[in-house]
Amino acid sequence: LGIDKIEVGVGPKIRPRATSGWLREISPTYQLIDIERRKDGQIDSRYIDYQILFTFQDGTFIEYGLNTNVENPDEPFTINHERDIAIAPGRYEFDEQFVEVRTNQSAPLWLTGRYSTGEFYDGHKRTYLIGATARVGLHLNLSGTLTRNDIEVSNGAFTTDLLAARVNYNFSTTMFLNSLLQYNTDARQFSSNIRFNIIHRPLSDLFLVYNERR
Repeated sequence: LGIDKIEVGVGPKIRPRATSGWLREISPTYQLIDIERRKDGQIDSRYIDYQILFTFQDGTFIEYGLNTNVENPDEPFTINHERDIAIAPGRYEFDEQFVEVRTNQSAPLWLTGRYSTGEFYDGHKRTYLIGATARVGLHLNLSGTLTRNDIEVSNGAFTTDLLAARVNYNFSTTMFLNSLLQYNTDARQFSSNIRFNIIHRPLSDLFLVYNERR
């Protein structure tokens, strides 16, 4: 029983002088996560991520990435319980491409958008994400995102929207309130996570956490 896991990543940061007036940094990255099952020595999961990130002088960044995946489940698993859509055992190899844009995160209001498309097990998946974050005064941060997944596999298709809202309030440098609210339209499920954090001395935190799911 158990697994063997290898994780490797490298990402140089390049700051070309020729473009310093408008382009701050170029960051190509490579990441490998490889998981093998000890019981049979077979690959359980392999994920390879190639990305290149361009950061501009105004704080905006644009990122392009290619993810290659190998999944080798040894038993069926369900990806949508409402429609009883499951993935059969076997080895699957599929790739995904994405592009993401985010405006200056130090501004009072910043926006983000992401689009990805590619194979998904024996089918296809498209993902769309839009979001906004606002800093209200010195203590309050608000953010919201909408993520849509269009998924088609051999035994079914479905679309799901995930709406998420975050509220972070800093009473002081040692007292914080963080909350995450989410609603999944396909599962018709609402969940909330609210955490109150007090740092009563350096490196010592007291947490009060409330979770709810409907």
